[in-house]
Amino acid sequence: MKHPEMKPILFITPLLTAAFVLTGCVVFPQPQEEKTESLYWCPPAHSCVSTEAATAFHRIQPFELIMPMNEAWPIIRETVENMQGTSIQSEHEGYIYAHSYTRIFHFLDFFEVLAVPEENRLNVRSSSLIALTDLFANYFRTERFREALEEKGVIKRL
Repeated sequence: MKHPEMKPILFITPLLTAAFVLTGCVVFPQPQEEKTESLYWCPPAHSCVSTEAATAFHRIQPFELIMPMNEAWPIIRETVENMQGTSIQSEHEGYIYAHSYTRIFHFLDFFEVLAVPEENRLNVRSSSLIALTDLFANYFRTERFREALEEKGVIKRL
């Protein structure tokens, strides 16, 4: 015996499951008037990395500056601008918010850099808009950023 009332449930369930699995994290730029030393949190999905993450899976090594912030910031900005598939969308003193697209499928990711001059460091976060996992694209993006800043003498590896 068929149950016609089951058809909507059978149709909606896969859609809700797909929406949950594909949902990433939408990141909006921090307002200029909001002076903070912290970036947004990483969701539990495996598609976000941050210097401030609470979990080991999401955490990346800190970015410790070895030059004064006023000298380092133009180099940091230029490095973000030159990252493949990345464009700065919003910025203000000590903060950069960029869109970065993955190499193969061109998925949208969010990349943020926040200066913490009192502690001579940078907070960095990279997160996917869509995906339960990103196959480590955000991790590799932050490590390429780290390597570029190390080569330019802006930061040191801890």
